[in-house]
Amino acid sequence: MRFPSKISLGMLGLLAWARAGAQEEAPLLRVDLAYASSYVFRGVERARDSVQTAVEFNRDNFRGGLWANQPFSRGDPREVNLNAAYAWRPAESLTLEASVAHAWFDNVPGGGVKRSLEAGLSATLAPAGGFTPSLVYYHDFRLHVDTVQASLARSIALTKLGAFLELNFFTGWVSGDNWRPDAPGPRRQDSYGYWGGEAHVPYRVGPHSTVVTGLHYADSFGRSITNGPFGRAARGKLWVTLGVNLDF
Repeated sequence: MRFPSKISLGMLGLLAWARAGAQEEAPLLRVDLAYASSYVFRGVERARDSVQTAVEFNRDNFRGGLWANQPFSRGDPREVNLNAAYAWRPAESLTLEASVAHAWFDNVPGGGVKRSLEAGLSATLAPAGGFTPSLVYYHDFRLHVDTVQASLARSIALTKLGAFLELNFFTGWVSGDNWRPDAPGPRRQDSYGYWGGEAHVPYRVGPHSTVVTGLHYADSFGRSITNGPFGRAARGKLWVTLGVNLDF
């Protein structure tokens, strides 16, 4: 799934799989329900306070699922995302993952985007010095957008709490020439950069349930308000998430 931001959630899962060396299999079914004080996608705020839900199926190295963002404000866009991925380890210190995601949007300002189709390929190295680096490339076939993102993750044991602090820092560059494919008129071309970081604390409260709290920050630069991706122009966004993960 994307992080999220959706990308960050999916990448955190891949990082955890890589760090664990695939010694523990992912649960066959996982259901997530979370509150987010803001929904930010690649440095751009798409919606304010939202409820985010996800269902993910795992089998061997395959995973697939459904993700949705439902904002509290009627004026914010709604989003549903169907995704699938396959991960493999060509070397002991390298994990690769190929992914595809189809998103549907509703209530986008101006109706410029109704859906998108994106494929990606990510590479994650084994932890070195406590840090796990990764690099991911995405291409959106409808928006004609290319994205490159580098991430650096670290997991810190909170022994007194019996939990871990999951840190992730990222930076990326996005370039596209058809940001509003469903809007009349010429193509909207724009490129911009983004960066940020996040901290998650998953706390196991039962054999099949985990409470996850998160603090996130993201910023973007060089983005055009009129020609770039839909979303608010606010810079330097800080938001929180609180959710429950159920696995079976």
